Amino acid sequence: MPTLTARAAQLSATGPKTGNDDAIGLHLPQGHGLSACTLAAAIADGVSSVEGGRIAAETSVTNFLNDFFATPASWSVKTSGAKVLEALNRWLHGQGQHYQHAHQAFLTTFTALVVRGATGHIFHIGDSRLWRLRGNDWECLTTDHALVTRHGNQLTRALGMAWRVEMDYREINVQPGDLYLLTTDGIHGFVPSRELCDIVAMRSETLEARCEELLACAEARHSDDNRSCQLVEIVSLPPADKHVADESALPLLPDTLQPGRIIDGYRIEAEVHANARSHLYRVTDLASGRVYALKSPSPNLSDDPEALRAFQREDWIGQRFHQPEIIRTHAPERPRTFLYLIQDYVEGQTLRQWRGDNPDAPVETVMAFALPAVKALRALHRRETLHQDVKPDNFLVTKDGKLVLIDFGSATVGSLSENLTLRPGAAEYAAPEYALGVKRDHRADQFGLAVLFYELLTGQFPYGPGYVNAVSPGDFRKLAYTSACKQNAHVPVWLDAALSKALSLNAEHRYPELSEFLADIRTPNTALTLAGKPWLERDPVLFWKVLAAVSVVGNLVMGGWLLR
Repeated sequence: MPTLTARAAQLSATGPKTGNDDAIGLHLPQGHGLSACTLAAAIADGVSSVEGGRIAAETSVTNFLNDFFATPASWSVKTSGAKVLEALNRWLHGQGQHYQHAHQAFLTTFTALVVRGATGHIFHIGDSRLWRLRGNDWECLTTDHALVTRHGNQLTRALGMAWRVEMDYREINVQPGDLYLLTTDGIHGFVPSRELCDIVAMRSETLEARCEELLACAEARHSDDNRSCQLVEIVSLPPADKHVADESALPLLPDTLQPGRIIDGYRIEAEVHANARSHLYRVTDLASGRVYALKSPSPNLSDDPEALRAFQREDWIGQRFHQPEIIRTHAPERPRTFLYLIQDYVEGQTLRQWRGDNPDAPVETVMAFALPAVKALRALHRRETLHQDVKPDNFLVTKDGKLVLIDFGSATVGSLSENLTLRPGAAEYAAPEYALGVKRDHRADQFGLAVLFYELLTGQFPYGPGYVNAVSPGDFRKLAYTSACKQNAHVPVWLDAALSKALSLNAEHRYPELSEFLADIRTPNTALTLAGKPWLERDPVLFWKVLAAVSVVGNLVMGGWLLR
């Protein structure tokens, strides 16, 4: 039976510039699942007039290809591509907001062709281009988002330019024999369209030779820019009725699995954990001998499609991160006959269990967990991901004392639609934004992390048991923060001040960044500590000067009254 097969080549050269701000990437059909029936080519041209152009281009191409192929099979190509690019755009735009000058932004053009079945999907922003040669018909399939000025092209759209990305999306039919060319303006800005067509049509030459000829032609025409191109030839297509399996339709694993049972090449060794939402098993990969954790939805969720979609999203989100402080989720190496995900197996105990074993641990020992916890959450936030269930149960303390963040069941990516009426995770740790149904950002995870450390230090919650019942602004106004120093005399005042700020019921009063929170819980911030003290303690000299002045005025007034 025919499958999607293609040949491709790509080439990039710096040209006369000192650095290359272009980025290119290809994924030819391979393996199984989405990877076996999908082709993707992506090209980006970082804006060289800004400092982050090269990083923007490389990040966009690399992350698009990685994240796209980790999205659930139940998502359409359009949905997967759009969500990945929206998350990328938000990250690039956010990075640029850290700088005060426009030349320090992270901007790039981006064009991608994704082929699945007999349909091509084009994602495009900026002035990189996609061309098609079908027989003798030569056509540019994209429209430049740029104005031609006497100083050159001025982009009107680019990834990272605005908080919301305005991306062109187009579906096209694909046929065997089609040739697709992707170029940056270092080529098509100097080589006429007809000449590009003639080079692509050189059937006697390899695709690699044609890419070399394209770059040589751009150089001969004095291109003063980076020069990059990709050439893709469609060899065969799968039958029109052959679709990718929807993994959300896969059967769920039985309620309990006996040790020794083999699932898709994984031998069940033992059940590690089970609750109403999921089951976790220690398994051995018979092909490699490696030990993993196999996580599957609970059979109780078989009639809950939203929960099953959330499980697929957890698999996708987990595969996006390769950070020591975050549990590693692996892409499947073999077709799955059940719905599950594969993660590294980490031996240890949760932070909640650790505190149960160490109820009187010194403050320094507890707060040593702050650095890895912040590292884990910052890695998520850099890719527009909120964990949304930060609590002691979702951090593992390994046997060698390291901390690892687990469980993305409640996590969401900025580009995914979020239900503002839903309070995910445990209510005790959820920021007020969830109960109030208002927009939330990385400061919501900061709140949960501060509750976590408050509890580890005191065994209590900062706003008492009534916090979980607060659902309106009036309810929250009635709550009062209890100093951690009152709960645990060993907690220093400066640490309590940092926790209090991160635990502000108003997100605007918390730390703008987790790095600032980390700095204040590791080193005393005198200004923050004094802010919560009476005036007499903050500036005693000024206090007594003002008091003396008031006293003098008072005496004069009193004296004048007595003379009357």
